[in-house]
Amino acid sequence: MARAANKKAARNTAASNQDPKPQPPSTSGPPSPFQYAPGSLQPFFSTLPTDHIYLVHIDNTPVSLKKRVFVVPVLLNLLITLGLCVRVYYAAPIYFQQIITIFGYDTAYTVDTHTAGASELINTLSSRTFLLMIDYFIFAFIGNWPKEFMFGGKVSRFVGPRQWRTTLGFRDTEIIVRRGRIWDTPLLTPEVPDGVKTWKVDEELTIKVKIDPAMRADYLAKTGYLLLDKDWDLDFKAMLDAHKLVDRGTIQLKDLESLALVYYQKTWLIWRVHETAVVEVEPGPQDSALEKFRGQLTDLGAEDVFFRWIEIVQYETSQPGGFTEGRQAEALRELKRLLSKKGVDYAQFWSNIGGQAGLPGFDT
Repeated sequence: MARAANKKAARNTAASNQDPKPQPPSTSGPPSPFQYAPGSLQPFFSTLPTDHIYLVHIDNTPVSLKKRVFVVPVLLNLLITLGLCVRVYYAAPIYFQQIITIFGYDTAYTVDTHTAGASELINTLSSRTFLLMIDYFIFAFIGNWPKEFMFGGKVSRFVGPRQWRTTLGFRDTEIIVRRGRIWDTPLLTPEVPDGVKTWKVDEELTIKVKIDPAMRADYLAKTGYLLLDKDWDLDFKAMLDAHKLVDRGTIQLKDLESLALVYYQKTWLIWRVHETAVVEVEPGPQDSALEKFRGQLTDLGAEDVFFRWIEIVQYETSQPGGFTEGRQAEALRELKRLLSKKGVDYAQFWSNIGGQAGLPGFDT
């Protein structure tokens, strides 16, 4: 019996070596440089499909630039729509006469097959087929642009640029969400149904190569509508959903700055791309004044004004000559305009925080 048991064990060992079971995915943590997403962003994640990689950042370009940029696709789509209407006006009678010819009515497109030669029949058939193909291309492909602009499509979850702008308007601070085009689908699709996708080294490299240049500071200096390219498309519904959550206070605007998002192995991962390291220093008078400044804006529901203000100060300070009195006055006028849009009393605001002393650029 011992000998039989040994033979049975040997057979089991050989069978297990020939047909190994698949190993579960590694539990050593998310692939670098991603990390597990915080729970505070879960309301935003719940609005996103899981079949794309997403990039999120804050667009602080001037409203005037946003309007000028958006006018271009509006005029382009109006021009295309006008051209389609003109084409329908001229093509509809032609197709109508060709259709009724089939039912025996005598029209300019009637061909007497008994007297017409073979070459005439071939020319007639080829010319009409070519005309139909050209019109099909015009309306199926070019005509799809105005439709996508107005109503979106299946991929965009039926939200287009028109709905994005008519719902959101033009804001000083806007949340931009981009999704990967077709290239990211294989990276998120497991090889077997109900399986778990595990990235290979070359796939991780592809993700980094696609994300890193798309999130460079100089590239993000352009307004969001100019960031469309062969790798990334704007997700208009995601942008509207993000703004709704921020406006309700469900998530914080600062938590959406320079993020790459991906649903990997049944959980959301984030990568804070090009995040600037924070150096811990002892708080001084300027830090205290800045905290009062930010705290007051946060209490008034205008935290986005704080980020816009810091951006203005950093830009003006970096200019030749520094943050001069003229530039300070211009910056204050811009701040007054931003606060007025939020319904904040400008004089009362400075009174509440004790004036401008100690703020960056005003410490003198």
